[in-house]
Amino acid sequence: MAELRELVEYSDKLSLLYIDEDKEFLHNISEILKKVFLKLDDASDATTGMGYAKLNRYDLIIVDSASSVMSIDQLVKNLQTVYRYQDIIVVAKNLGEQKMLELYGLGVQAIVSKPLKISLLLDAILKITSKIAHEREFLTAEIEKLNENLLYERKRIGRFMVNEKKLTDKIETYENNINFNKNIYELTRLPSKYALQNALNGTPQSLLYINIDHFDFINSIYGMGKANKLLKECAVRLKKFMPQNAELFHITADEFVVLLDTPQADQDIMLAKQIQSMFKEAPLEFDEFSHFVVFSIGVDRGSGKILFVNGKSASKESRYFGGDQVTLYDPQSDYIKQQRENLYWIETLKKAFEENRIATYYQPIVSNTNPHASKHYEVLCRLIDTDGKIIGAEKFIHSAKLVGLATHITKTVIDKTFKLFTSNDYSFSLNISMYDLHQNYLLEFLRYKCQRYQVDPSRVYLEIVKDVILDKTDTIDRQIFALKEAGFHIIIDNFGSDAIIYNRIFELQAEYIKVDGSLIKELSQQGPRGIIAESIIKFAREGGIKIIAEHVENVEIYEIVKAHGIEFSQGFAIAKPSLTL
Repeated sequence: MAELRELVEYSDKLSLLYIDEDKEFLHNISEILKKVFLKLDDASDATTGMGYAKLNRYDLIIVDSASSVMSIDQLVKNLQTVYRYQDIIVVAKNLGEQKMLELYGLGVQAIVSKPLKISLLLDAILKITSKIAHEREFLTAEIEKLNENLLYERKRIGRFMVNEKKLTDKIETYENNINFNKNIYELTRLPSKYALQNALNGTPQSLLYINIDHFDFINSIYGMGKANKLLKECAVRLKKFMPQNAELFHITADEFVVLLDTPQADQDIMLAKQIQSMFKEAPLEFDEFSHFVVFSIGVDRGSGKILFVNGKSASKESRYFGGDQVTLYDPQSDYIKQQRENLYWIETLKKAFEENRIATYYQPIVSNTNPHASKHYEVLCRLIDTDGKIIGAEKFIHSAKLVGLATHITKTVIDKTFKLFTSNDYSFSLNISMYDLHQNYLLEFLRYKCQRYQVDPSRVYLEIVKDVILDKTDTIDRQIFALKEAGFHIIIDNFGSDAIIYNRIFELQAEYIKVDGSLIKELSQQGPRGIIAESIIKFAREGGIKIIAEHVENVEIYEIVKAHGIEFSQGFAIAKPSLTL
């Protein structure tokens, strides 16, 4: 995910216009982006934004689709009337596939979904600004050459004004329209994605979507200038290998497309594999460097603009499984099914947030030695679907992480929980993920909630999942120690499912561990898992750490847990999760 500091290399000489009717959000996002752009203007409606666009040339314009003045299609068209080749990012909510295709067909560079995750917006901005930087680096060199030629002509033949006029006009064309032909990708002089849109003409075709694996690493290790030369060499080699019925397009910095007209049977797959083999046989040579290039290639067959969408999805599938692969688009593949399921849960989550259908359930954790101890509950997130069915978090949490909704869920759960527990003196546990700690908001947010709802931090327990334990970084450790110093308690969740985390428990000075239910069930057995469970109990007791037994599902397991001296229990034998306390 992109960060502000990564943008500066490309954006500090660029101008940005941001159009959004949400004035508070517009102010906040503008304050962030002003730090990295040379110039930034913001407009709280489409009419004002159009006025700015007519007065100034902006390198990039970001528009929110929720305009009360005009449709997003009309706004994009109006902006392109001012400057035909304007780079535009659209921020939108609940756009269907057809609408997205229409916007891309209009020339929109990127679409970022709402609720907006800043990191996804920064990713889109980084991709576009780096593209502009690549193109300008190339064109700036061209302009310098033309200026040198102009100076030479002036010195050598002052009276031949015709040549001077031609050179002057050419320089003016470059400078006034640095992206003078959107149908050509300037760096490689190959047809661009705009030309591809016209080439997808509805006849039988095959599309190869070629993505250079690990191009970010190439950019980092060689630098942008050398990476540009590698891209040019890559384009030259690909072009030499094209059959008669194929055309090569350059889509973005690290992405190419091969379009085959009326392909022969399996010609697309064979060509893709031949391209892979050709680049593996010899490295690309540029300056004093050489580099082996590998690709993730997605292939789709059929007709129309959907080939581009499906080919890109198949390329992503290749990258998902490690790269350096050729994948034929299959709508029934496990990866595509997973993407559809992710899309379903993402849309379901967005609607659930809008309609306040994210609920908190509460499951008690009881003391096995002191039945009169103060009550304690684990807070569990549930989604109530449109039919009133209760959906567990395990169904949607992975999809939520993909679009930055995981922390939004955590904040919603925290807010609902504090509102409930302000009226009692019970303690409670909140599940905290790696995403919450990476965004570094918890300490300030929890302190505010404690103050707002008069809940003492000593009543708040934070259940840290194992991905946080395994992700040993100074930033995360400092946050956990700061939370402990502020009075919050730390619980290690699902303990026992991964033995690597034992040492981290002492490093983080955890006071409690929750033993995984799969081990609790084996406490009375003599097999390996029973031995592991016994060793965990001994480990915790000797380390002065209290144990919470998970998934205590019946009285028999409950009695065994107590017999082993485990301090706390949670499970159906005690109580099922409930909307009420």
